Amino acid sequence: MFNYLKHIIDPIEPFTPQVIEDFYNRALHLDFWRQNHKELGQSVKKDLASYFNQEPESKDLDWDHIRHADEIQVLNIHNEKDFLKILAEDENSKLQSGDRLKLIPTGNHQILSMTLSEVGTLEVKLYPLVASISGARLKPLGPISHLYYNSKMELMPHVRQTLEGSLLTVISFSLEEDGLHGVVSRGHGFQKFETFIKSKPSDHYDLFNQLKKLERFYINPQSDPYYREIVSALEQSSLRLKTPSPMILQMAEKNLLKGQSALKNAFPGDRLLKLLVTHLDLGLQQAKYGKAKSHSTEQVSG
Repeated sequence: MFNYLKHIIDPIEPFTPQVIEDFYNRALHLDFWRQNHKELGQSVKKDLASYFNQEPESKDLDWDHIRHADEIQVLNIHNEKDFLKILAEDENSKLQSGDRLKLIPTGNHQILSMTLSEVGTLEVKLYPLVASISGARLKPLGPISHLYYNSKMELMPHVRQTLEGSLLTVISFSLEEDGLHGVVSRGHGFQKFETFIKSKPSDHYDLFNQLKKLERFYINPQSDPYYREIVSALEQSSLRLKTPSPMILQMAEKNLLKGQSALKNAFPGDRLLKLLVTHLDLGLQQAKYGKAKSHSTEQVSG
């Protein structure tokens, strides 16, 4: 739990029962802790006992209602419609006056929950199809990504953002005046894997791609400078192939790789990108084939 407190949550967040519940919700998404939930619960109870000895006034908080990992039953929900109902019931219970909720299946056994406030701010959470038993009902286990946006659909500054990365990583970061500051933790022990400060999103490959994968569901790609840049590069390369030269072919190949990477990692399934990538790939093959054929004909004629 120490690494979770140090690397994932906001360091200024007070230590409360909710922090323990959030930790379990994060940890029990991992197969390791599901298989070792008894040991996890006992370890946290021991840590809490030690904490109370050092901070006796903290006992005034309601710690008794916590369900520890050894008391939590976790279920994989195989029917997406069933999980949508479970999630809708839980998310609707948290709405404030004027809030609007929208749930979107992402197509990879995950559900995106978006809550738009009356003042235009947006809270985004990504849930796998996993629930826990709470009394007589099922509750979503907890989001694996949790993001906050201002009314301009920009990441909210000075707020801790959490994003699921690749290869069992969690990216915890905040947007400050001088750029992004954060930590990448990895594995069931939430060990620190990487630290970044004063960064741009594009400086961090995994953060950038995971962010774009989510944002395509609630931010129009046409308003994204990176998306527009890729589209423009693909279109220009295809046009220039009408009068190919070694430099034009080299640039087209470079832009094709960029487009393929964006389609695979940042905007999977995007129809326009797929069309442009396919068109440029075909144009490249034709340009290379035509050039090789022309060269072969010249040799025969000579």
